[in-house]
Amino acid sequence: MQSTWEIRRAIQALAIVSVFSSIAWGAASVDNRPTALKCDALVEPLGIDTANPILSWQLRDKAQGARQTAYEILVSSKPGAGTKADVWDSGRVESGQSVDVAYAGPRLEAETRYYWRVKVWGKDGKPYPVSAASWWEMGLLTQSAWKAKWISYESPELHSIRESGAIWITNAAVPGFKSPGDTHHDFRFRFNLDQTVKRAVLYTTGEDTAAAWVNGKQVLEAQPLAPWKQMPWGTYVSREVTSDLQEGSNQLAIGITHFDTQSGRQTQVETQTPMSMCLYLVMADNSVKVLTSASSGWKAALNAEGDWFSKQFDDNAWKNAEPFKPKPAEAGGTPLGLPWPTGPVTLLRHSFAESKPIVSARLYATALGAYKFHINGKAVGDQILAPGWMDFREHVPYQVYDVTSQIVQGGNAIAAYLAPGWYSTPLMWFRQGNNYGATPPALMAQLRIEHSDGSVEWIRTDADWKADLSAILTAEIYDGETYDARRVQRGWDTASFSDAEWKPVSVIKPNEPRIVAQYFQPIREEKVMTAKSISSPAPGVYIYDFGQNLAGVPRVHVSGHRGQDIKLRFAEVLNPDGTMYVENLRTAKATDHFILAGNDGASGETYQPQFTYHGFRYVEVTGLDAKPTLNAIKVVVFHTDAPFTSQFETGNKMVNQLWSNILWGQRSNFIGVPTDCPQRDERLGWTADAQVFWRTAAYNMDLDAFTRKFAGDMRGTQAGTPMYGIFAPGTSTPNPGFGTGWSDAGIIIPWTGWIQSGDKRIIEQNWDAMEKYLAAILKQNPNHLWRNGFGIPFGDWLTPTQTTPEDLIATAYWAYDASLMKQMADATGRSAKSVEYGKLFEEIKAAFAKAYIRSDGFVGTVDHYPSIPPPTISPEAQSNNSKSVVETQTGYVLALHMNLVPTQLRAAAAEKLVQKIKDNHWLLGTGFLGTPYLLEVLSDTGHSDVAYRLLLNTEYPSWGYLVDHGATTMWERWNGDQMRGDPSMNSYNHYAYGAVAEWMYRYAAGIDTVAGDPGFHTIYLRPSFDSRLGSLAFTYDSPYGAVISKWKVTGSDVAWNLTIPPNSTGLLPSDLVEAYSMTLRGQSLDRSREVLSKSGSYILPAGSYSFKASMKRGRP
Repeated sequence: MQSTWEIRRAIQALAIVSVFSSIAWGAASVDNRPTALKCDALVEPLGIDTANPILSWQLRDKAQGARQTAYEILVSSKPGAGTKADVWDSGRVESGQSVDVAYAGPRLEAETRYYWRVKVWGKDGKPYPVSAASWWEMGLLTQSAWKAKWISYESPELHSIRESGAIWITNAAVPGFKSPGDTHHDFRFRFNLDQTVKRAVLYTTGEDTAAAWVNGKQVLEAQPLAPWKQMPWGTYVSREVTSDLQEGSNQLAIGITHFDTQSGRQTQVETQTPMSMCLYLVMADNSVKVLTSASSGWKAALNAEGDWFSKQFDDNAWKNAEPFKPKPAEAGGTPLGLPWPTGPVTLLRHSFAESKPIVSARLYATALGAYKFHINGKAVGDQILAPGWMDFREHVPYQVYDVTSQIVQGGNAIAAYLAPGWYSTPLMWFRQGNNYGATPPALMAQLRIEHSDGSVEWIRTDADWKADLSAILTAEIYDGETYDARRVQRGWDTASFSDAEWKPVSVIKPNEPRIVAQYFQPIREEKVMTAKSISSPAPGVYIYDFGQNLAGVPRVHVSGHRGQDIKLRFAEVLNPDGTMYVENLRTAKATDHFILAGNDGASGETYQPQFTYHGFRYVEVTGLDAKPTLNAIKVVVFHTDAPFTSQFETGNKMVNQLWSNILWGQRSNFIGVPTDCPQRDERLGWTADAQVFWRTAAYNMDLDAFTRKFAGDMRGTQAGTPMYGIFAPGTSTPNPGFGTGWSDAGIIIPWTGWIQSGDKRIIEQNWDAMEKYLAAILKQNPNHLWRNGFGIPFGDWLTPTQTTPEDLIATAYWAYDASLMKQMADATGRSAKSVEYGKLFEEIKAAFAKAYIRSDGFVGTVDHYPSIPPPTISPEAQSNNSKSVVETQTGYVLALHMNLVPTQLRAAAAEKLVQKIKDNHWLLGTGFLGTPYLLEVLSDTGHSDVAYRLLLNTEYPSWGYLVDHGATTMWERWNGDQMRGDPSMNSYNHYAYGAVAEWMYRYAAGIDTVAGDPGFHTIYLRPSFDSRLGSLAFTYDSPYGAVISKWKVTGSDVAWNLTIPPNSTGLLPSDLVEAYSMTLRGQSLDRSREVLSKSGSYILPAGSYSFKASMKRGRP
């Protein structure tokens, strides 16, 4: 069987496809007009800012050999214009191109809808019926079109904290200090109050945990070091201390414990750690004071002894506290952010009147935070957590809604919820919020109303809007929502509502991001699920089992008395005693509270969180008066609404469940960005997870638009550096650090997006950034071995066996990047760059071979550049890393997959890989970077039998082990069920190892595309039949239509049914045909008039085929 890197030699054969136009397959049917019209990879997008949108369509002619020979695009300004194009008529274009076709007409106008059709001619020169009309609508197009203001509102208390000027302070450094354990950093502050207080709230935090005393009374206790050895210190903890203060002299003491995580070794340690605080005071005369860590008079000491926190303690010997100066990130410094907490979700509204009949209305909206608009009592749109997540320092997407039906003549009200969203919610395990700016969440919107007389009116966010706090008391991505139904203001979003008691909004000036039209699918609800069962591990505790690990929110319908608190917690798995296992959530509280209004009688009350989400299978409910019904709690599943494009089923139940697990993992983690996991205090766009899975993901969903979005997120991490970040978007800083296999996603994901879709825009949009990245690597490594500046050495993350040296991994990825750049240069006509990157690849390949490959095919190296030892590695495997030379499965996999092994040594290297697998009891020994390519390499080198053996294995570590142990999504670790005692890294919904589906699609089913003719215009066919699987049925909705591969093994005979969509061509290697003794409708392929043999391959035009094959000769 041909390997991936050999395929392009066969593509030249496709030049002869035109001969099929002379074969009489039949005329075009009258029902075969083009379908699936898309603009910018979206169906009828509302509000785009693209100057020259990209158009695509599909043929649906079932006739054998159906293909397009010419097209004509007709663009009109009015619906029902038929084939009359008053905007642009492309004229007849002699081309088979039906994807990646750019609009080339007159300049498109803002806020305008365009209607388009396409006319296509078939291979016989006759036209198909013109397509039905589709449309796209332009957005605002320019930044200057935004006349609205950013508006905001927050409670007076939180506003005072935000404006207080608090800083991070620390104790004076103690040079040469050594410690065998934790260090304690103690602070004292004496202050006077000239009157009593009505309300006092202490806000404080420090790395890693804080305790506090007011006048000698402890008001806040320090937390012990969590089992995962990470503490949520980035956001203030608050405590009410009104009764603990007095008129006159007062003493505040704060103790910060910095934990030793080095097993108590006697080492020189950092003697400073940050602390910040605010004391919010409402005095007897209603004046407000805020005392902070910036106030003068703070004293501090290291490891103070005695009752240092008491009011009477003599601190004269203590030194003054000083501002904390963190080390730079590259030196291991901790980023210091703005520790202000989030507050209640805000309500914003504005009333206006319309006297004229309304023709159309569009709402253009965005937020620094998350929003949901209502107009005249009804919600606007179906998007969830809009505007989504980008790096708000750089850009923020806006959405467009058609609200024509919601605006009325007479009085109107436009209103919105404004929540923290990803803008200010605390993120990551140290829980730092306000990552993207010092200003509070803000809303910007403008409503365009067009009247029947042609006049246009704009309603914009400005100082005239009013605000109040909503019934949603808290709403954070990790921690969940608290909703107090008693505080609902009924009718708040209607014109009749009186907002006389509401407050004026603040017009703010944030760190202005660039506002861009949303060019990707939003997050939307997919389905609502009912639980399979309810258990009760303790009185009053009810656990709903939904039978599936997923991401979403609950939908609750219960009855109860006023003020009753219904508490919901979420977990992926249960403890052996049937209780919730939540330790792996780490610092994420993942808890919703529904406080009942108690005024809906027997009908009950309903609640569904709006501004959070959870990853879970189980929902625990407490606070009810009686056992609930099965229907009382349902779950709403949502994700980025990219269309699903694959169906897969085999004769093996385990593999079928594995496929389901992979798809559910993608559902759960494609929520605005491709996150690593949906449940714990992380949920970040980790780039290695994404790049190894992206080919699988792009088969599962149409990711053309979403790929462009995430590639933009990755480009954003290059702020101030040429290196791509290890996750995107960045949080506390635009670039969170870089690392090989992670940063390379900046090249691999655009390449994957292009090769799957055929859309070259992804290359053009990322070309400069990709070049910048590779230039930086070469500058530090002129000898073509990547041994300098490879960042964080994650390596083959979570490998169950021996770690692979980082320099081998880094150099292999560098070479791979160069080879992909050459392909993309060829695709975009950059001939000089193609030569440059081809030369760079050969130079790296030669250096790699000299450094890591022996003449007998051995791949390995002395481990001078170790990767981080993964938490799952066994002591035996870790000790093996001390040997002089390291040889791993992953080393072979990367070298072979990335075409770094000399041709004459490929077979020998592959045999050594098989021997490594055999020596490991026929088990895989790969982690995040090696696993995705393992089965592919085995199949490419003639070892498909071993690939199937690994796929079907159920012993640890294997995909089957996860399935046999109850997994309904992919796990982070191969042995997640054995790691309950170490919750530091134990997600049960982590898609990376689901990358095996790429092999299932491209090799087992045999449906692949090629760099020489991407987007499945040419479909490379290489099915791998196996009696252990029994049968396989795969349908993929490619850019050209459905590709179908179905095969069944009976004894040694195989029946293979194949469908090639119109305007595509199949490429079937002749060696595969020979190896399987393949026939087509009872004839050898050489004698068939349906195919043509050329250059070692058979060319299959569009249509359906029924092959017979035999496995008597084994497999190719």
